[in-house]
Amino acid sequence: MSYETDSDTGAVEVTHAPARFSSILSVAAALLAVVVTGLFAPLSAPIGLFGLAGVAAGLFVFESERLTIAGTAIVFVGVIACGFFSSVPEIVLFATLATIVSFDLGSNAFSVGRQLSEQTDTQRGESVHAAATIFVGVVAAGIAYGIYLVPSGGLTIPALALLLLAALFLIWSIRQ
Repeated sequence: MSYETDSDTGAVEVTHAPARFSSILSVAAALLAVVVTGLFAPLSAPIGLFGLAGVAAGLFVFESERLTIAGTAIVFVGVIACGFFSSVPEIVLFATLATIVSFDLGSNAFSVGRQLSEQTDTQRGESVHAAATIFVGVVAAGIAYGIYLVPSGGLTIPALALLLLAALFLIWSIRQ
């Protein structure tokens, strides 16, 4: 049997800062979307880099959820621009998925930060959330890509990206 001592228990200051692990994963997902779209449509890279700066600044500098959401929206505008300038639907689909994962993990970082302190070990829960987000996103992307293939070219690449976004927002709204 273990007994806690006074040194184990103490007051914890709740800072309401975004959770670090989800923040890092969110920025990494946004960076992945920017790099992939920049490789296939270089004109979309400046847009994506501007959005990436917003995501990183919102999570690590200003701790602003609105700035983080605006940054991911700008990254998504870069993905849509890639859809217009590129003819590779799989890349647009992948970048869209990475952008949505970035949005979800950034929102999760703020949610965890509002409820728990930085001193609380939340990495396991954040890892499970990230894995579930990626799994649901991959399933939705697979369904969207299957729908894209069925009519044999009936959808444009931006329509495929918006279809994936709509599917993930539907799943997100059901979760809420």
